[in-house]
Amino acid sequence: MGLSIYFGGSDLSLHHIYELIWNHICGMKYEIGTDDFHDDYVVWNIRMPRTVFAVIAGAGLAAGGAVMQSVMKNPLADPYTTGISSGACFGMALAIVLGITVTGAGINDMGGIINAFIFALIPVVIVIVITQRSEVSPATLILVGVAITYIFNAFTTILMMISDSETLATVYRWQIGSFSEILWRDIPVMAAINLTGIFILLLLSRKLNILSLGDNSAKSLGLDVDMMRIVCLLIISFMIASVVCYCGIIGFVGLIIPHIVRKLIQSDNLFVIPASAAFGAVFLLAADTIARYLSPLDAIPVGVVMAFIGSPLFLFIIIKSKKEVW
Repeated sequence: MGLSIYFGGSDLSLHHIYELIWNHICGMKYEIGTDDFHDDYVVWNIRMPRTVFAVIAGAGLAAGGAVMQSVMKNPLADPYTTGISSGACFGMALAIVLGITVTGAGINDMGGIINAFIFALIPVVIVIVITQRSEVSPATLILVGVAITYIFNAFTTILMMISDSETLATVYRWQIGSFSEILWRDIPVMAAINLTGIFILLLLSRKLNILSLGDNSAKSLGLDVDMMRIVCLLIISFMIASVVCYCGIIGFVGLIIPHIVRKLIQSDNLFVIPASAAFGAVFLLAADTIARYLSPLDAIPVGVVMAFIGSPLFLFIIIKSKKEVW
């Protein structure tokens, strides 16, 4: 986190940065228009919230991915499996391209963020309704999520085709995932949802271990498998939706981090969930730091860096695993 705050468009020394942070905490005010006033604003209102957001978002995405893989019993499952990302993308595209928001507020009045959050939850509701109507396997849930993803992606593509070049670039940048517009006001709700979600998932870790034994074995031990799966999906959905609606879709964190953690500490969810959260926080923050180092003016979104790092790393994990992926 200390190194992350150092990189950016303004050339500030590490000593000066920490001096500004300490002075801000102590309540020091600078005269408007001075260099110190500008530097304090850059460090405290641009770099700090971005760093804090990256830490919490990385923890939420990785913990959600670890639980999703346990619930779905599939090594390729990630937090976006149920179609959360495609729903959020369609909601944001509606706000950006057509100006249509659920609340009626404009895109500049949090309308797009609320749109993305609500539409991100729609695919999960569809999956849960299908689950309650009939007993379906985890594999079927994944296929349902894939189908929903393609439907929402088709709607988003139509909106992008009728938009102008500037609007298209905005939607596309949001699809990739970026922290460039994160402010302090974006953190409280996202942090509360993700930290609470991780805590609840930790409380459910022993039941997740039972669920990983298989549906029949879990039922014989007295676990309500369907309800457990629904509860976990709801918790993960709120966590991931709260991240995606602010920064867009950032891939690979929820996919590869749980794999790496399970290689190190086996598969007990009591340890996998907090370890994934910690490693995910470090990993995403490192990716954002690299993005800012390579492009101080934010020309390279963090989602692009994650793709460059995550793809070969995931391929390496698969090759090293030989016969068993997970």
